[in-house]
Amino acid sequence: MKPLGRLHALSPIRGLGLVELLVALAISLVIVLAATSVYVGTRSTQRSIDGANAAHEAGLAALRLIGRDLANAGFYPTVRVESAANVNTLQGYLNITGRAAYETGIFGCEGAVFDIATGTCPAATAGAADTLVVGYFTNDAFGSGSVGQRTDCEGTDVNSNVARFNGARFAAGAVNTPPTLPLFIGNHYTLVGGAANRAGVNEAVTLEGRAVSTFSLGCIGTGSGGTDWRALVQGLDDLQFRYGVFQDVSRTPARFHTAAEVNALANVTIDGVVFAPWARVSAVRVCVIARTFEAPAALGSAAATPRQFENCDGTLTDQAAGDLSLRKTYVQVFGLRNRQTTTF
Repeated sequence: MKPLGRLHALSPIRGLGLVELLVALAISLVIVLAATSVYVGTRSTQRSIDGANAAHEAGLAALRLIGRDLANAGFYPTVRVESAANVNTLQGYLNITGRAAYETGIFGCEGAVFDIATGTCPAATAGAADTLVVGYFTNDAFGSGSVGQRTDCEGTDVNSNVARFNGARFAAGAVNTPPTLPLFIGNHYTLVGGAANRAGVNEAVTLEGRAVSTFSLGCIGTGSGGTDWRALVQGLDDLQFRYGVFQDVSRTPARFHTAAEVNALANVTIDGVVFAPWARVSAVRVCVIARTFEAPAALGSAAATPRQFENCDGTLTDQAAGDLSLRKTYVQVFGLRNRQTTTF
């Protein structure tokens, strides 16, 4: 038998030394810090993008809501005939309220909140938002039940006997039958805020412990008969209206006026018919300024010079010191389709 060779001693198992362990921990820490920095930066950038998108959607939503209502301004169904002494046959519109603000289907207050109770405009406040008043009638002539647009800007049905202006027009008929006469809808738009959605008062929105003052687009309709504003779109800074007034048979606006300027215009005779200033409004220019609730990540926490934005007059305005929110101005002109014909 061949003798066994000498057994070799096994090599001892060697672990990490203290220095190697510290180096490994340091490298791991750097990797974690780098990943955290990338995550925080990405999250902050995404929040900025989301905030800018939200402001963009707020501005467009406000324009759409107001523009949709302006398409109805001054509407009166041609298939219904009322007393010849009351109907404005030239424009197919009827003022049943006895108030000048609802006389032509479009009206406005410059730098003031329309007084629902009195139907008038208070004195203007410099820099304040405007108020738009839109009036029109429903059309229930082509059927029964829910046929016809019966809701105001608050979503309230105006076919109630207790609703403002429509008690006698709705009358007491059988269930699911059209009203006796077309029903009146009056919608009012301005900026509101605060816990009670008070018109002309901004609201403090708290975002991660930081308060931001902003407004909401508010409305009051005539359906409920109340005087409380309802907030529709949050995140607005300003709301201004300009009114295109025609001077001749072309019905083309010669220029756009403020509400105060429209009130100061004289009557004009066209084709032998006398037109009051508000009866000659055939287009409305709507300006909305939307804002983000926080500063974009790229701007940091401070700025060397104040940021600027274009206001509704087309001039650049400095933002308040430390205000890094982005603002964007949205402007659109809406034609009043019920104000661009001579007769029905």
